[in-house]
Amino acid sequence: MIRVAVPTSKGGIEDRVHESLVRAETFTLVEIENGEIKNVEIVENPYQKEPYGAGSRAALFFVNLRVNVLLTPMDCPKGRAILDAGGIRIIKVEAGKRVEEVIKSLQSSL
Repeated sequence: MIRVAVPTSKGGIEDRVHESLVRAETFTLVEIENGEIKNVEIVENPYQKEPYGAGSRAALFFVNLRVNVLLTPMDCPKGRAILDAGGIRIIKVEAGKRVEEVIKSLQSSL
């Protein structure tokens, strides 16, 4: 099973990819098994209003959520080492695209 995180505003597969990773209101978590979506979960971003250190904290948050793939329009320079150590692959996607669309693109590449 692959667990994917996408920064979103309201969350869900109908929502759109947020332009910011650490300032997104929510993260949409999608579990993919055998090429099919098995579960969709929406979690609030507890670090969106942090003035400093949000990137590192969000990266650790993803590791603790057991995320395997992060679909985001931005890199996460301050959290990159944490994401790498946690085995999380970052794939850049276009902001504003529907979550369902970027998930389908990922599924076709698995």
